Amino acid sequence: MEKLDIEHLEKEFGPFLNPKAKLDVKGIATEYFLGLSGGMEGRIFVAGSDKFMEGIVSLLKDDTKDIVEKNYKTLINLTNLQTASNRILSLPSYPNLEAEFVKEMLDPEFEMADFVSQLLSNVTRTENCAKKVAKVLMQTDQGVSKLVNALCSVKYNPKANLHHLATVLGNLTQIPEFRTKVMAQDQFVVQRLLPFIEFKESKTRRHGIVACLKNCCFDVDCHEWLLGDSVDLLPRLLLPLAGPEEFDDEDNEKLPDDLQYLPPDKAREPDPEIRKMIIETIFKLCTTKNCRSFVKEKNTYVIMREFHKWEEHEDNFHALMNLIDMLISDEPQQGMEDLNTVDIPQDIEEKFLKQDKQREEMETSDQK
Repeated sequence: MEKLDIEHLEKEFGPFLNPKAKLDVKGIATEYFLGLSGGMEGRIFVAGSDKFMEGIVSLLKDDTKDIVEKNYKTLINLTNLQTASNRILSLPSYPNLEAEFVKEMLDPEFEMADFVSQLLSNVTRTENCAKKVAKVLMQTDQGVSKLVNALCSVKYNPKANLHHLATVLGNLTQIPEFRTKVMAQDQFVVQRLLPFIEFKESKTRRHGIVACLKNCCFDVDCHEWLLGDSVDLLPRLLLPLAGPEEFDDEDNEKLPDDLQYLPPDKAREPDPEIRKMIIETIFKLCTTKNCRSFVKEKNTYVIMREFHKWEEHEDNFHALMNLIDMLISDEPQQGMEDLNTVDIPQDIEEKFLKQDKQREEMETSDQK
């Protein structure tokens, strides 16, 4: 749509995107923009106007529940677009909108908390917006603790399930300063998140928690703590990948206690993307020699060997084979034990990049 069309529609619909407008015209405008937000062209059009965005945000405070819900849905649709996410947290008339959203999301009595958490789960996918929301939480008294409490208390808000809080947390841990708060060893945040790796009631919650843990593993200095008795992360990661296979006594004794003698009806994580993130997290935990040795000593290989026989999702094969190769290979030569600091020769790096590109092209071709 051309600029003239935007200006015309701003004049036409602008007055109706207002809580003070008559209910019938607010309803018409709300339905119109909800419909526009359902397609990419419509999202781009609406996200290009501060007036539209501010009007939609203003209707979140409307007295009519149906109007409020539909405008939340419109914003959730719009924020699938990165430019809309950036714009919504930069609106001239709403300079502190991220703080307002965080407050509402963590209000245990707020009826629309699910909509807010879903909206912020979209918005915080971009690093710039994640920084803004993380800053609010870090500057709020016990802000990070409040977020974790809300996430870990299943009945925190009787009017909302808050599953998307996990996605918000996962997105925010891409910010190093926020990740440091989550990883504070005296706060027991990570330990509280672990049971939700296998939270059967919600794939969204499982996905967000695993994404959070994966991001936390970018801090290599914390790997020994994560694998140690204080957190004991490895069994938690392996359990969703383990099936009902039986092992001999020798193999069982080498496994962590939680992985020994699993029942015949033991099921694996059903979501392939979550499985892939778990594999990548375990691989990341093998960065240093000490942690790599620990992972190998816990007989991780036999779990991954059986998982390899079971896994059918081709997008996971590359990550899976990287981990298995790591588990069965000899240790790198002296001076190259820390894989995070090894300089890869340029010709080898180019070879790997070429192979990755070919693999991505094959995957894309298979999906067509």
